[in-house]
Amino acid sequence: MRRLGLNIVFHFLFALVARAQADTILDRYSRYLLRTSVLPVKHTANWIRTLQPDGRWPDIDYNDKEPAAWKVPDHLKRIRDMALCWAASGSPERNSIPLLHAMEQALDHWLLERYRSTNWWHNEIGIPRYMRDIIILLRKQLNPQRMNAALEVLNQLRVHEDYLAGNLVWCADLGLHYGALTGDDALVQRCRNLIVKEIKVDTGEGIQPDYSFQQHGHRLQMYQYGKAFLLESLRVAWQLKGTELAFPEDKVALLTGMMLNGWQWMARGIYTVPGTMDRSASRKGELESADVRALIPFMKELQPSGTADWDRLSAVQNGKTSLLGFRYYPYSDFAAYHRKAFSFFLKTISTRTLATESINHENLKGRLLNSGDAYLIRDGKEYTDLMSVWDWSHLPGVTAFKGAYQANRQAFAGSAGDSLCGVTAMHVIIADTTGKQTLAAHKFWACYGDKVVCLVGDLKTDKVPDPVYTALDQCRLRGPVTVNHPKQVLRNGTKRLDQVRWIHHAGFAYIPLQPAVMEVHAENMSGTWYAINNAESKNTVRADVFMPVLWQQQGSSFGYVLSAATTAEQAAKLASKPDWKVLQNDKDVQAVRFADGVVMAAFYEPGKLLLEQGRYLQTDRFCLVVIKKGKLYVSDPLHKGGMVTLQIGNKEQQLQLQADGTTATVVFN
Repeated sequence: MRRLGLNIVFHFLFALVARAQADTILDRYSRYLLRTSVLPVKHTANWIRTLQPDGRWPDIDYNDKEPAAWKVPDHLKRIRDMALCWAASGSPERNSIPLLHAMEQALDHWLLERYRSTNWWHNEIGIPRYMRDIIILLRKQLNPQRMNAALEVLNQLRVHEDYLAGNLVWCADLGLHYGALTGDDALVQRCRNLIVKEIKVDTGEGIQPDYSFQQHGHRLQMYQYGKAFLLESLRVAWQLKGTELAFPEDKVALLTGMMLNGWQWMARGIYTVPGTMDRSASRKGELESADVRALIPFMKELQPSGTADWDRLSAVQNGKTSLLGFRYYPYSDFAAYHRKAFSFFLKTISTRTLATESINHENLKGRLLNSGDAYLIRDGKEYTDLMSVWDWSHLPGVTAFKGAYQANRQAFAGSAGDSLCGVTAMHVIIADTTGKQTLAAHKFWACYGDKVVCLVGDLKTDKVPDPVYTALDQCRLRGPVTVNHPKQVLRNGTKRLDQVRWIHHAGFAYIPLQPAVMEVHAENMSGTWYAINNAESKNTVRADVFMPVLWQQQGSSFGYVLSAATTAEQAAKLASKPDWKVLQNDKDVQAVRFADGVVMAAFYEPGKLLLEQGRYLQTDRFCLVVIKKGKLYVSDPLHKGGMVTLQIGNKEQQLQLQADGTTATVVFN
């Protein structure tokens, strides 16, 4: 009897602990929602007033069938937003009886109709996520009948153990909260374990060894699926802090490593570029997806030892300081270069990564993404919400031709450098839809100081009409466009110009290596989001666009320089007195030397490069090289690894190259 009594007490205490743990999970999630949400107080009165007797709103399309941004869940989102206003301590609508009645009426409509999408994601993830929030915010107000019906909708979730990365975390996060709400401790434990297991470094989908993030194959998805994976995992880690379910320290460290070494480097503050997010670049507002300011206070609580790192991240996100340096992500073919005045981002492609995808009627014009598209950001407004009016055949930095469709992936793509500067190069072949018209070239970007030297060498075409072109940029028009002389300001419109030596616009100089024929667009453009993403609006939008296009005849090599330049006078000085020199730009080698002696080179074949009179750099295999202050920084753009022999003058050095494309370093005096 005594043993039986002890067992009863034990199980009772265990149940109390489990219930307390579940309450902690739910209470912390509620706190998280209320601390990170912007309350839509100004809309609640209208939502109450326009709610129809059957619980619907007249401005929501309940017949929508679009698979990507399905509109019907706007009904649940609105209830969730109303619940936030009802529950928030500082809200004027806190505990409002009319608001509560309106929420109940609208919720009853959904519980009756149980709307379903043709896209599994909405049914199993999107709808349950809204319902989870509603239940947790209103769980003490819902009567048993509503609570049970709402839990049935939440239980549309499916915890699939064969899901990967972002999708798995979404599902397991929902399962964890469903278990906490229903007292299913085994489900809570299982879902927590699935999330913890998925927090790993892998060369499949998920966190890569270089802290980039891939999903849907080898596609860089940092701010789409990576956003779900990282932010949800960190939030769950915070919710479980101090409980028996707390994440292991090494898992938290891996998540924060992804945030600090990947996430923040692929953006300037809160603003990113299309190359980091694949198809979601066709969604309005997505280029601000790097914003994690609301999460930072929770991260300080989760990882107090990293407070200094989180404070620096906060300062960067709020524009009070900037990152400084160069990072290349060889697993995802992405380069980031940060300076005080600007950031430069470059997305290349290789046989190790995949072309951008277009599914669910999204990214309908983005086939040239990942083909060497390159972006200059000063304050983040350059490209944000400009995609709807873009000329998608002229992506910034991409060398193409009329009718170009997509890049044919090649093996040669990589980068070498130290933490402050670097060179990136790729062999690119771009074809039309038939594959009969092709353009092949070696492309090279040397990031040093406040400049990026861009070279195009060994340009070959087949059945391609002249001219070949490179859009040096395609950004928001912000101020005057000045060409060749500080007083020569272009009027808005499209201008074909000969002998262009430099162009200045909005803090940047665009400098052809030789006086060039260019077409300069500075004009108001129109378009629709629907044209690139059928889930978006069909309404016409307009924006002023700046697009300098360099024309080039076939069979030649050329290049240009992108540089920070506060004024047109500075741009003129840079062009007249360059502190860079192109050493070679052909089928074998592309190389540039800067005024202080730093050399950056790409060898497409074993060979030698003349550095200066009588002094050569010689290599016995293809590689990328940076020579800086007595050191050689070398990488293998084919990701095969092995030994390379380098010789400068009469000095020879052997170096083991890394098979993952990362940079190896050797002192060379």
